[in-house]
Amino acid sequence: MNANTKLAANAAVLEVKRVRHSYAGAPALNDVSFTVPAGGVAALLGPSGCGKSTMLRVIAGLIQPAHGSVWLGGKDLIAVPARERRIGMVFQSYALFPHMSVRENVAYGLSSLQLSRDERHARVTEMLGLVQMGHLADRMPRELSGGQQQRVAVARALAMRPTVILLDEPFAALDRALRADLQAEFVAMQRALGITAILVTHDQEEAQAVADTLIVMNRGSVEQIGTPAELYDRPATPFVSGFIGQSSTMTGTVISAEDDDYSVRLAVGAELSLPRPAAFRTGSEVLVSVRPEHVRVVGTPQAGSLPAQCLQSVVQGADVLHRLALADGTLLLARQPRGAAAPELPDSRVHAVIDTVACRVFPANAPAATA
Repeated sequence: MNANTKLAANAAVLEVKRVRHSYAGAPALNDVSFTVPAGGVAALLGPSGCGKSTMLRVIAGLIQPAHGSVWLGGKDLIAVPARERRIGMVFQSYALFPHMSVRENVAYGLSSLQLSRDERHARVTEMLGLVQMGHLADRMPRELSGGQQQRVAVARALAMRPTVILLDEPFAALDRALRADLQAEFVAMQRALGITAILVTHDQEEAQAVADTLIVMNRGSVEQIGTPAELYDRPATPFVSGFIGQSSTMTGTVISAEDDDYSVRLAVGAELSLPRPAAFRTGSEVLVSVRPEHVRVVGTPQAGSLPAQCLQSVVQGADVLHRLALADGTLLLARQPRGAAAPELPDSRVHAVIDTVACRVFPANAPAATA
């Protein structure tokens, strides 16, 4: 890579502070705050309508929020026009000009900079080489595949030497294999450039593949911020537990609470002993969440196992995902290696063994994730 392409020196910390915004009186953002370190990649993740695209447009300067501020490199951007923020944006629709060639699309916007014609040509050539599109520089957008058009859109954004690049569902329109390829290419390119990036997506797998920080949003608010591993292993709410990866949730009541552990009687009638410091008083109604890989399916009863009916067994590569129904109708997911001794046919009567160390317990009134 050309040394001139390295943008790390331009990277800056991005800070969003208590941003609020509404549409026709309906809250879209509610005191949203987060920080993205210089050169980092953050993903705004959440279901449709949670406010993530609105947040992206506030950062870009396309929306003026009702309250709050956006800081970049120690400077408040709220009063700075979008064209002066040095923030690049890549849309899901690519937004290429159909009457311009690939080269012309990437060059668009450079005329506003104080660059000579030779400098503009050199930068366009450099950016097209970066996204492996130099050999197609004279083609029109209609002559390109979806993945090629997305590369051109990224090159056009990077040509302006932005301090931050924003990507709004950039890979959503692509097929699964191409999406994975472009995600890997983007990660390699972002690391090489050292540029700060924010990705908006509803796809948790995409977010975990691309970002080093996840910002999970729900109904205009931030539910949790952390690394992919932190949010998967230690979700702070039932919503995060259900949205990041798969999980099953069972209702219950705390029947004893000690210093080192506490016991929960599930609605299905069984009791679980959870080896964690008591966070709830005796009598508290709770939700117990568990990941599928922490549930084992066996054919005969074991100590603490829950009787269940196997509704479905789906082969997922080296694993099998079992959908189990407990006696009260609660759905319980269990993932095991295909070689494990477990029934793989629907309607089997089985027993589920839960690794209680891996369970997360939440207040019963905490909202769960909704797709």
